[in-house]
Amino acid sequence: MIFVILNILFAVILIWFTMMIDVKTDEEKIRPLINITLFVSVVALFNAASVMISFFNNTKISSVIGTLMLLMGAMLSVNYALYCLMYPKFKSNFLTIAFQVIFIGCAVYILFFQFDSLVVTSENGIVITGKPMDLPITIEGVSQITWMDLYYVIYIALLPLIGVLSLLVKMATGTQIVYRQQTLFTILSAVIVWGIFGLLFWVSKSYPAFAMYDTLFTAGLVLMVLMLYKSVTLSESFDVKSVLISLGKFFYTFLFEAILAGVLFALLLPLRQEQPVQFVLFYLLGVLVILLIGYNLAKFLRGRNKNYDSKYSRRLEEKLASIDYEDSSDVVTQNVVDILQETLDVSSVEILIELKERFLSVAYSSTGLEVELPLDTNTFDLLLNANRSVVFKSHIESDHIYQGVQNELTGLFEKTKSEALILLREGRHIFGVLFLGAKRNGGAYSDYDFDTFQNLYSYFFVIGYYMKNIANESVVGTVIRELQMSGQIIQSIQENIDIINNPKVDVGYISVSAHNLGGEFVDFIRLTDERYIMVIGDVSGKGINASMSMVILKSLIRTFLSETKDFKELVQKVNYFIRMNLPKGTFLAGLFALVDFKENTMYYINCGVPALFMYNQAYNNVIEIQGDGRILGFVKDVSKIVKVKKVKLNPGDIIVACTDGLIDSESLRGEPFGKDRVQKSIHENMAYPADKMAKFLHSELLEFTSKELEDDLSVIAVKYLKNVKA
Repeated sequence: MIFVILNILFAVILIWFTMMIDVKTDEEKIRPLINITLFVSVVALFNAASVMISFFNNTKISSVIGTLMLLMGAMLSVNYALYCLMYPKFKSNFLTIAFQVIFIGCAVYILFFQFDSLVVTSENGIVITGKPMDLPITIEGVSQITWMDLYYVIYIALLPLIGVLSLLVKMATGTQIVYRQQTLFTILSAVIVWGIFGLLFWVSKSYPAFAMYDTLFTAGLVLMVLMLYKSVTLSESFDVKSVLISLGKFFYTFLFEAILAGVLFALLLPLRQEQPVQFVLFYLLGVLVILLIGYNLAKFLRGRNKNYDSKYSRRLEEKLASIDYEDSSDVVTQNVVDILQETLDVSSVEILIELKERFLSVAYSSTGLEVELPLDTNTFDLLLNANRSVVFKSHIESDHIYQGVQNELTGLFEKTKSEALILLREGRHIFGVLFLGAKRNGGAYSDYDFDTFQNLYSYFFVIGYYMKNIANESVVGTVIRELQMSGQIIQSIQENIDIINNPKVDVGYISVSAHNLGGEFVDFIRLTDERYIMVIGDVSGKGINASMSMVILKSLIRTFLSETKDFKELVQKVNYFIRMNLPKGTFLAGLFALVDFKENTMYYINCGVPALFMYNQAYNNVIEIQGDGRILGFVKDVSKIVKVKKVKLNPGDIIVACTDGLIDSESLRGEPFGKDRVQKSIHENMAYPADKMAKFLHSELLEFTSKELEDDLSVIAVKYLKNVKA
């Protein structure tokens, strides 16, 4: 009964599988596979029925069902051969139709006119008999040949072999690695079927107790379908060497020790009856020696194969995170290239940056490449529209999205002598491309490489942004002046704000870095004459790394504002960008505010700003209004945890926001400056202009600490004027 259940289970799984892949995969490629899968499921059902009928000894019904099963098997073989012959372009024509008619017609003739019976018994398994053939010649050493022998030759051997040979030719002439690997999986599907058919036939005929095992031949057909599906869906090439090394690791990590332990157990087994204590002691001692040998062997082989270790993601991330951007640009760039070549084992690294508007120029080349690439091309437009930042040369033929730019994209890889590219973009603006050459070990870029580049994209982004904005020698001048110039560039970016120019309000701010370069910023962005966005932010980290993140975020906020008019959505996009594109561990604490002078209202989202105060003219009191805040960058989606709040602004009201550099800075005695001193300063200095109020807070902090600042400091002061009607 188990053989009936297994065949029915195979059929049900395959029918479900066809429904699943029909909606999941490209239609042109998947339709022939669906047909093959359905034929296999029908064969499995007929096989289950023939086994069930065998319990009732009804040979007539068994033969009818067997005939239909063999016919479905012949149609499956014809479709498989056509699948291989047409691969990868599945377009029917007169020849394919003629091919089907001839071979299916031949199967009908054999099964309906020259077939005797199909009987399943527990003693003999599947027994198929056909009428003898009247041959004009006698083959020496061969007994009577039947029409079923011809069936086996044509539909189990000849047609699949024709398909395999055609695939071997295509595999030899294919230029793309992924195409050859797709073809390999298709070839393996036939090899698996032949192997399982042969094994089950040998077992069932050699061991009478296992005679019914040949009714499980459908298991080979199920594996064939899975291999074909893998071929269809394979869009990334895999590194064959890495696969072999992984198998080797599995052997010397697990199998080697297990085999030796098993052999030792067999050798010591005679001792178990007469000397059980010695048996246990000797076996435990032997296992300990085996484990020590296995450990040292694994350690030795890991050292020999470290250059071929494909599981490098964590190692690469640690090295990219350790880059010190305060070194000179030459050192930073060389460190980046060394990390990539050592960890990825790539033959070349080319970094192209937009040094001239709408053109990519070589910022670094490990091969002396001299090329200039225009950004106004169909390829770059397609990559932007498809949101593709990582592309392998092996993608071009396997991914339908590149069909319109195949030649252009291939030319790009050939021109740069590369196998992979990482697009560096800021919104829809491409500012650089990182090209990686072929792997020196001969391996192909794989799914693992693709996932790693995607996951670590933020590090590549920062590298490119650094080279574009800071490491450009034509801007910096000399290496000696580089850090100083970097600070000037960042300072100029910090001061690039839209000063609020409205008669209702007086705005002042101050942003001071404790160590030349920092991660805090203040920005005002004009939407209309009556509406402004106001941002105060504190990016985690110190020095140039934090400054780089600050520059990127400040620029991105303006880019996002050009794409969305929804205030909360702006914050959500900033959070997602921090989480997905900046180095891990980067967070933003701050405040986003939308001031509407027409409605005299301020809408704001607290993103972890430590203090937001409001002086209310009516109550003559300074109160905190920040509420609960959520720092950006911890989770991908903050839509449910950030809230938009609003406050009505009246003449005489004052808003003051500040970062933790003001609140948490301590005196020599370890006492924090605290919120009370901020509130007191607001009350005492409200008669002064907003700019003076911000500077007074800075001066009071310096006097309080009696030392240099240890943390960056930012303050925004907004005064609604009394002499203007609200």
